[in-house]
Amino acid sequence: MEGSAGPASGSLAAAAAAAAAARGSDRAVAGASKYLPNLPSRGLFSADFSSNMGGMRVYVCDHDTSPPEDQVIKTNTTNILIRALQLSKQRSELKDINAKAPAESSKGKRSAFRVYDGRNPAKRANTGSTSGISGHEGSSNGASEKALQSLTVERLRALLKERGLSLRGKKDELIARLKGQDV
Repeated sequence: MEGSAGPASGSLAAAAAAAAAARGSDRAVAGASKYLPNLPSRGLFSADFSSNMGGMRVYVCDHDTSPPEDQVIKTNTTNILIRALQLSKQRSELKDINAKAPAESSKGKRSAFRVYDGRNPAKRANTGSTSGISGHEGSSNGASEKALQSLTVERLRALLKERGLSLRGKKDELIARLKGQDV
């Protein structure tokens, strides 16, 4: 049987010779392959494309990269999403504080949170009394118009309810109804 070499044994010998030649050429190639000679193999693989598509060179460090013994690395264990939200909140607060000073001097909209400085607040507490808004008290029609315009729709409806009038309609209609009854 030694003398009769069939076609199968010839192709096996050729494959073994090709593998040995490939191993020899692999050792000659510089780079990361010198670190990979004794890895398990599943046969001869070939690829039509390179796994290194971007043209970036693969870097394999061949020197010691361990930190010095006295070096202590502290990592932030907070979740990155939570950290990002906290940072954005801090930035917006700084932006609000920086924008607050010029906004106080200029006219326009008030900032959302304003420090109470002793002045009367814009909205007054609803005490349930009609404090000075009645048809008999106003000296001029223009003054009562302004007083009625300054009231909220809820307050106007409360006044209409006290007088037994219809509560439906827009603010201007409610004011007109109150003024019409005052005459």
